[in-house]
Amino acid sequence: MEIRTGDENFVLDTILSKAQNKEERPFCRVNTDKVGLLGHSLGGAASVMVGRSRTDIDAVINLEGTMLGEYVGYENGDYVFQQEPYPIPLLDVNSKAAYEETCSYKDREYVNFYVGKNAEDFKEVVFHDAGHLNFTDLPLVSPLLASMMGTGDVDAKPALKM
Repeated sequence: MEIRTGDENFVLDTILSKAQNKEERPFCRVNTDKVGLLGHSLGGAASVMVGRSRTDIDAVINLEGTMLGEYVGYENGDYVFQQEPYPIPLLDVNSKAAYEETCSYKDREYVNFYVGKNAEDFKEVVFHDAGHLNFTDLPLVSPLLASMMGTGDVDAKPALKM
């Protein structure tokens, strides 16, 4: 996660610097007062971590990513989660299959549910016919590969318009 968040911070810093210097398009169109992050899977986990660590992020959308950065330890046979509430608006988007799987955990609380219960502003959306890769463009680029790796029954084009 250190590499992913480092990359995300580098890209974000570069975009914000170019925007503040009013460099060529598209940077001159960036509103540096309203910055949001969006990521899928491990990218979503990284976006959640970056959103917590920076003061210039206004909101985060996590597309089916386990919020790994919210784990802070493991004690007495159980995970320890970040105690400080998530500070900015956070939208957690999941497929029904992933949501139901995490609801079935009997011996522990799923980290995303913990974060949601304790966040300052948290929303959750579950798409019933989607699979993990329906939150990417892979089903359009390579339907066979995407179906092998996990898509739902939803048609790829309308799914991306959701």
